[in-house]
Amino acid sequence: MELTEQKNDSTFCTMNDEAPTRVMGTCNSPPDITIASGGLINSITWRPMLTLASDNLSIIISIEKPPDIVSVDNRTFVNFNKANLVGFTEFTESTFNALPISTDVCVDERRFRKVIAAATARFIPAGRMAEIRPNFPAEAAVLANERDTLRHADPEDSRLRDLNSEIRRMVNHYKRTK
Repeated sequence: MELTEQKNDSTFCTMNDEAPTRVMGTCNSPPDITIASGGLINSITWRPMLTLASDNLSIIISIEKPPDIVSVDNRTFVNFNKANLVGFTEFTESTFNALPISTDVCVDERRFRKVIAAATARFIPAGRMAEIRPNFPAEAAVLANERDTLRHADPEDSRLRDLNSEIRRMVNHYKRTK
């Protein structure tokens, strides 16, 4: 009972599929439990195999690299959905209007690039994603980071249970819609 409650308060899932892991005469029971992270659940296969002369079955767990994992070694991602386009426009317009008029096209092109680069850095979020959690929406990742910080500060905090529930709800909704 306590194990079930702890699992339900986390983002972990059980892999057992009701197949028995111990066969003894007419008694079939699943005493072995395999638990995996919710982000890996779609990449794992779990199956018991009758291979040894024993009443305990071998459990074969296979983990495949999910096809949706993106290698992000040296890539920068730009998030246009979170861009402040109004601020970008106001900044570029005011900066362009403040620039002196020049007759040199090369100078103007350099100034143009500098203004656009400065506006992009200021108003359009970008960066390298060091860690990607497959089948884990960005909103849930933010909450998971908050939960981990909270758990590190105070493992008994009453908000942990609510955060875990909200993370689980978001992950399940994301998986259903996907």
